[in-house]
Amino acid sequence: MFASNPFAGLLHHASQWLLGFALVLLAMAAGAALERRWPAELLQSRAGKRFNIVYAALYSALAEAVRPLLAMVSVAIVNALGGGWVVLASRGWSALASIVIVLLTIDLLEYAFHRLQHAWPVLWQLHSLHHSATEFNITVTFRHHWFEVLIKGCLLYPLVGVLFKVEPWIVGVTSIIFMFGNYFAHMNLRIDLGRFTAWVNNPQYHRLHHSNRAEHFDHNFTQLLPLWDHLFGTLWLPAKHEWPATGLDDGAQPRSLLGALSWPLRAHAAPVLDQPRAAHRFTAQQADDHGGQDEHA
Repeated sequence: MFASNPFAGLLHHASQWLLGFALVLLAMAAGAALERRWPAELLQSRAGKRFNIVYAALYSALAEAVRPLLAMVSVAIVNALGGGWVVLASRGWSALASIVIVLLTIDLLEYAFHRLQHAWPVLWQLHSLHHSATEFNITVTFRHHWFEVLIKGCLLYPLVGVLFKVEPWIVGVTSIIFMFGNYFAHMNLRIDLGRFTAWVNNPQYHRLHHSNRAEHFDHNFTQLLPLWDHLFGTLWLPAKHEWPATGLDDGAQPRSLLGALSWPLRAHAAPVLDQPRAAHRFTAQQADDHGGQDEHA
């Protein structure tokens, strides 16, 4: 469509990015208003929030830039593997069942990939940028390394197309659910869901995943539904007043936007570089943690 006019193509992607980032800013502003009213942590740095917002702009711009490439790769993978093994309904009440099926499938894939991010050193070098934030709030939502967009876009999300033949609007609905769930889980919001704390990912539940305390490592991996943490033994149910500090255990953070973009090299990290955090471990210690969690919960 834009092959004959590169400028028109560039203008199209720029407008898509501007619209998307405007929605991001709107969501962050709404979340920040709630955080100011019911904060879990007081006196967070405005400079830190500004850094995250500027980085989110770069992250979303890079994601928009590679979107055509990811679409092409996804289509190639789906076609090569004979995509659409299961045809999902898109009309009436059956469409609701299709939404649930797609949502559960994506959530399980996200859970599995998230565990890999903590288990494989190469993936952890990327993902640790997200965990380096010492102030946990809604601006951290997009503090992911840009290369993860390529990995998930080429390897994770095409699996949904391989498994299901589904109308785009159903995928769109699930994407919106995940988007708002992701914003909510990263909020600096002191909210007590009571018995529903382990039903859906939320600020306290996910804060424990970002904790810099060793006993919290390798827990609460879910993106949306703690069901997967229940099933695979990675659940840590937070106590009522358990709101730990967050960040890496070596305290490393990017000093600049360049440091964030080149984070796996860790050449622009501060303050400690000689004690890098190893990839999260799945060891016998986890069994002891689970024993403690049952009493803790």
